[in-house]
Amino acid sequence: MKPCIRHLFFIFFAVSMMACTSTPPMSLHWEMGQNDVTPGVCEWYLTITNQSNSPIINEGWILYFNYMSLHPIFTEGEQLKQTELQASFHSIEPTSDFEWLMPNESRTFRLRCRGSVIRQTSYPEGFFLVKVKGGKPISIPCTYAPFTRPEQMKRGIVTWEKTPYADGAYVYDYVAGILGERREAKGERREILPLLPQPKQVVYTEGECEVAKAEIITRTDANMVAEGYTMVITPERIIIEASDEAGVFYAQQTLQQWGEVIPCGTVTDYPDLHHRGIMLDVVRNYYPVDSIYRILDIMAYHKLNVLHIHLSDDEAWRLEIPGLPQLTSIGSKRGYTIDESECLLPMYCGGWDPNAPTTANGYIKREKYIELLRYAGERHIRVIPEIDMPGHMRAAKKAMGHLLTDSAFDARVYLSAQNYTDNVIDVTKPYAVQFIDHVVTEIVKMHAEAGYPLTLFNIGGDEVPQGALTREEHQTFINEVLAILNRYNLQPMGWEEITHFCPAQSRAICYSWLNSDTKPLEMAQAGYPVVLANANRLYFDFAYCNHHEEKGLNWGGYTDEYRSFDWEPLIHPNVIGMNAQLWSEVIRSFSQVEWQIYPKIYGLVERAWNNRSALTLSEYNQLVYEVFLPQLAASGRHFHIQQPGVKQLTVDSLQVIVAMNKVMEGGEIIYRVDHGEWQVYQTPVALPHDAEIVQAKVRYLGKESNTTWLWLEK
Repeated sequence: MKPCIRHLFFIFFAVSMMACTSTPPMSLHWEMGQNDVTPGVCEWYLTITNQSNSPIINEGWILYFNYMSLHPIFTEGEQLKQTELQASFHSIEPTSDFEWLMPNESRTFRLRCRGSVIRQTSYPEGFFLVKVKGGKPISIPCTYAPFTRPEQMKRGIVTWEKTPYADGAYVYDYVAGILGERREAKGERREILPLLPQPKQVVYTEGECEVAKAEIITRTDANMVAEGYTMVITPERIIIEASDEAGVFYAQQTLQQWGEVIPCGTVTDYPDLHHRGIMLDVVRNYYPVDSIYRILDIMAYHKLNVLHIHLSDDEAWRLEIPGLPQLTSIGSKRGYTIDESECLLPMYCGGWDPNAPTTANGYIKREKYIELLRYAGERHIRVIPEIDMPGHMRAAKKAMGHLLTDSAFDARVYLSAQNYTDNVIDVTKPYAVQFIDHVVTEIVKMHAEAGYPLTLFNIGGDEVPQGALTREEHQTFINEVLAILNRYNLQPMGWEEITHFCPAQSRAICYSWLNSDTKPLEMAQAGYPVVLANANRLYFDFAYCNHHEEKGLNWGGYTDEYRSFDWEPLIHPNVIGMNAQLWSEVIRSFSQVEWQIYPKIYGLVERAWNNRSALTLSEYNQLVYEVFLPQLAASGRHFHIQQPGVKQLTVDSLQVIVAMNKVMEGGEIIYRVDHGEWQVYQTPVALPHDAEIVQAKVRYLGKESNTTWLWLEK
């Protein structure tokens, strides 16, 4: 094509991009290829359709998007070049080999990355188009192909993956293991109280009590175990004697869970751990503070007493701090930016618009935070703020500009766990300590104004990348931060890495989060107060299982409602608590927050109160699915349900026999064969010998589970 004509086409394309407000100039379609096309490399396909009236040429535009944990590979001669700009933020642009895409034409490009894609929910997102020479970004729609091919789903165990793909046979055996205990429970099914956590002891007497008509008398006795209580229940009255107001509150929650008419007797109860919490990350993706009240209600109902709220990180700053308006005017927004002077780079999702009502944008106003403190405090839930430092501070660093860094410090070469190259502040600057002092001071004021004074402050302290700081710089900074906390009589907390810089005499509470059987004991024996936060048990952002429809991370395994219950936590005098974490890299809505928490929360509830629970796995499962999930459904909350198992029993020359199972007694299994019509499962099914695939899912409480796939053997 002649240069002048080519230039004319470029002008037409540029004008069409800018003029097109209702119809984007292109649309996209993403499809997974397969993993390990070469060792450690996956491939995927991107179809671009030209929706404009002009050609899409080989220069002048860049397509931006987000994709987690993949690192692009470019080979000379390819038509598109991928670039990993920063962490999850990527770009695609045409090379000189790009063949012009004419109006209404579609073309599919093969792209390769280091890493793996094991779920159809792990797709690139937030696509937007930008002219190289300026202009407003344009959101580009993308559709996604579901996983339908065996190589996309039935992957087996790859080198880094310890858990097999959750196909029908795997899930059938998993479910059978849960149900097996129910059948074996000493030859009979014993009655269990409809309570979580279960009380320590109940001694029954004759008669029943109609709770609404009974006189309730409360007393406190400081000599009792903290947060403990006893209840003496008679037909006429209920006498509650507790250590403190929290104990009285927990006795009332027991009554509320138990029912309208309860047996007479004496209940003796107390928690094994006095820190029973959930960490909510509102940084990576934000959800309004008012929605957190819904979680606090469930926490209070089940006697959880700590809300740990993660307020700052690399991707955003989420709490208004008087005197530092740029922390939220810049640091709480993500979008298209050249220099991050008005917002941060778009990470995880959200697209180009820093003012759009997406999970990328937003912050907690001071008065809203104070309201949250009061709402939680009234329910005997302590709010612990976390400001992560000195790593994980990219948002603060960018918002505060040169005050927390300079060109010499920025020249240091390092790479964080999340692939950031600039997320550590210059702790040698005097302002770094002044900044932390100001932030701590303002948060202390908020708690005081709320009427619930702050006693604990979480400084994070995790994942500071090698090469960012010298040990002396790091230690000096932490010493100065500890001095600030000491001035306010605040006990420091942090992730287990803080033991490298906070001596045991600092009283620093350590969250043991890495999957280590020895580290929690080592810290406890060294004198540190320890909170169990095991990733492979208590990271609620992990996917429920290794299934292609699940959403969530899996770097430390998978967590479902059974993983959080089916273990024996470390018992030691210095183990003071248990904390679940909901990191929000994968969160895109508050309904997904609930979906990730429920029903995983119930294992935390029981184990934090009763380290050595008397419940069997099947009894716990019965409580979850027959008592508490129906309550969640009635209150309009979102939750996850376990998918069904599908197992091939026999095969002969004429037919295949397939059985199915599920963890709940209610609901129904529906299935289909070779993508035919859905049917209700009742008893083992005889299928034609030439059948290839069975799909099944559970319908329960108005919800459907993920779809289980079984490829039939011949």
